Amino acid sequence: MTRFLSLATIVGLLCLPLKMDAQYQVIELADLQLVKSLSAVVEDPAGSPLTNVLVQEFSPDWKTVLRTSATDSHGKFSLTSVQGRKIYFLQLSTPGFDPLRLRIQVDRKRGANLELKLTIAT
Repeated sequence: MTRFLSLATIVGLLCLPLKMDAQYQVIELADLQLVKSLSAVVEDPAGSPLTNVLVQEFSPDWKTVLRTSATDSHGKFSLTSVQGRKIYFLQLSTPGFDPLRLRIQVDRKRGANLELKLTIAT
């Protein structure tokens, strides 16, 4: 028995939606960020808060994840400072946006509040 595909079946197969994944590029801030605390508000390019952004603290070589957190419904995250640690290596990532890597040093007297904007992946 020979099977033939109808024209409608062939057209249906040709019209399947293709899923195209964005190309992610890790954005790394070269300068050390001097901050008051290990907390920040994370926003999209329009200034809206981003929820559930994965926040990972890495080892200095960016190979080992030391701990993780996520932004809340207001786009804010907070990590506890570790006694004796001077510099923190953080990566923020969420689907649809380029991951952001930054080095942070906590200085409660001279540091600033941190606001971060993630770039949409293209």
